[in-house]
Amino acid sequence: MQLLTFANLWIDGAWRSDVAVEIDDLGRIARTLTGPSAAEQSAAEQSSARRSSAYVPGLTLPGLADAHCHAFQRMLPAWTQRARTAGEDFWSWREAMYTAAAKIGYDDLEAIAARCYLDLLRGGYTGVAEFLYLHRLRHGSNAALDADVAIARAAARVGIRLTLLPTLYQHSNFGGAAPTPAQAPFIRSTGQFMQDFAELRRRYPPDGETALGVAFHSLRAVDVQTITDVSLQLAAAGASPVTHIHVAEQPAEVAACREHYGSTPVALLAERGLLGPRWALVHATHTTAAELEQIASSGATLVLCPTTEADLGDGCADAAHYLDAGGRLAIGSDSNIGCNAWGELRQLEWALRLLRGRRNVLASSAEPAVADRLYRAALQGGWSALGRQGPAVSALERADFVTFDSNEGDWPQLPPEYYLSALVFGSMAPLARQVMVGGRWIIRDGRHEKEAEIDARYRSALERLKLPLRSALNSAIAR
Repeated sequence: MQLLTFANLWIDGAWRSDVAVEIDDLGRIARTLTGPSAAEQSAAEQSSARRSSAYVPGLTLPGLADAHCHAFQRMLPAWTQRARTAGEDFWSWREAMYTAAAKIGYDDLEAIAARCYLDLLRGGYTGVAEFLYLHRLRHGSNAALDADVAIARAAARVGIRLTLLPTLYQHSNFGGAAPTPAQAPFIRSTGQFMQDFAELRRRYPPDGETALGVAFHSLRAVDVQTITDVSLQLAAAGASPVTHIHVAEQPAEVAACREHYGSTPVALLAERGLLGPRWALVHATHTTAAELEQIASSGATLVLCPTTEADLGDGCADAAHYLDAGGRLAIGSDSNIGCNAWGELRQLEWALRLLRGRRNVLASSAEPAVADRLYRAALQGGWSALGRQGPAVSALERADFVTFDSNEGDWPQLPPEYYLSALVFGSMAPLARQVMVGGRWIIRDGRHEKEAEIDARYRSALERLKLPLRSALNSAIAR
């Protein structure tokens, strides 16, 4: 049993000072009680008295869940900021992503994912949902499951909690359009997908470190009847995993869905009975107020990825209307152009300010502090989207904490009710100095014990990929 005393800890929506937390051998919070103050702790140490607990200075919060991540894209941001066409948009970015994906081997994926996950830990996340559609890699065996091993090993090396989402991807567009050559690394038949999922259930049992969900890439990449059939097969096999899908990210996608099915993506999912508490809809950027209300009433989670949505020119979902309708919200790093939870929350509010021409859009009468409302929503919705019990300060819940010291932001000079506002809207997105996952310290004093190895492997992968990517992307520009 560990006993830790936190100088400032967020508990049940409020900040408390000098809170002692007992953590059992399974990494669960057994109980909380009043701990010694910093002065009392120091006096006990100076008098050679036995320390009753370890004292954790700074500002500590339960870790958030990154509900949508493509770890391999962590290498992409710099490569996609040069214009390759006259009218750059999401679709031209996608071609660059395809080019990069075709060059990645097993070792590259593991190295890039580990670097990504370490960045996420520092950015306030202690869990991640890996939306894995890159499953056929350039090197190694041709087995469709190579990529999941690379991802799981990367997560284990870093110490982040992983929910793996094997993803079905079959077509290039609505109507069963044949996949393009560039989409080959993502494609699986329904039969192969079910075989793979059965193997993944064997590899990642429910009591293991890696949780297992499922994803359908999008309605343009998987026919809605196939989605229905696979969902029924999984249920019949005794699996009821969390289920994620990209939806309504681009206007062209919405228009094509309406033309093919006679309904928009969200409406179509609802018509087929494919919305519910186990579902997570990613982006939903181009949705109506009525559709957002439909998602909210179904109990599904809306996963927004504000920095990626800004980078790709996707747009911004009306999160204010969605939250006011009682919707469950999560955030994700997606392409990992940003790996900081506080940056995601800030970008979400800022995008709505630009859209509406006013400030503090996501405040409410019950919660006037935007940062507090968003953090609370993302904490609950994120862990639900991962299909996991989230960290909190109560019995039998996981001890996942991120701690910021006095050098990270202006919070020490503010009243406690402004702490979260300082983290989200301060001059920079802060990085955690201490990170605990499941009762185990993963980052101490800003350092991970395997950081040198993780960084060296990541930079080696980038060095190997540099010339192939430069050649391939320059060739694309020339065409």
